[in-house]
Amino acid sequence: MMLMVAPLCMVSAQSGLISTKKLYTKKADMSEYLVPGVVPVVDGKVVFTKEIAAEGQSKDELFRVLSSFASLRFEANAQRGDWREPNFFRNIDFAQVKEADKQAGRIVAQGAEEMIFSNKALAKDYTHAFYRFTAEASQGKIRVTVDNIAYVYVGSQETERIPAEDWITDKEAINKKGKLSRISGKFRVKTVDLFNEIVDEITELANKK
Repeated sequence: MMLMVAPLCMVSAQSGLISTKKLYTKKADMSEYLVPGVVPVVDGKVVFTKEIAAEGQSKDELFRVLSSFASLRFEANAQRGDWREPNFFRNIDFAQVKEADKQAGRIVAQGAEEMIFSNKALAKDYTHAFYRFTAEASQGKIRVTVDNIAYVYVGSQETERIPAEDWITDKEAINKKGKLSRISGKFRVKTVDLFNEIVDEITELANKK
């Protein structure tokens, strides 16, 4: 495994539009990440999808929620919180909102961020994670999709781009003993957590009274 070395430096950037909850606990029980299909594969591609209920909210109201969320969550070089918190993110240059179609109720964004596995005083173990975020608002609900996921480890000799299909599926990330693989397993954990946290934040915002 290659390590990327960087100084330990985290700055908090918070807004009332995004949850600031601090619920981080190092999980001893990893069984939820071993459930078959927790990383869903559709036609050979990793595709996370969730429908969020927002009773009583109109399509336009929910589109405004999504626009506010995405403009902050996918702003290039934006960051928030401490890396140990579930709602932490630290974007890189390629993060951006690519489409905001009010009539269709659709937001499409390019996710591009650091995915940090461990962080020590002199070095941190992390990768760059890339993904497409799509959210579609309609009367009383939002459908969220995260796909086109890939990871980039930057080493001293070459840059390798690893698609999620080759790295975090049941076949690739769970070994013959039924446990998470040492390296690809941590990518699986962090990716599942990333999607769940995005869904949780949008759910909270969409149902805020």
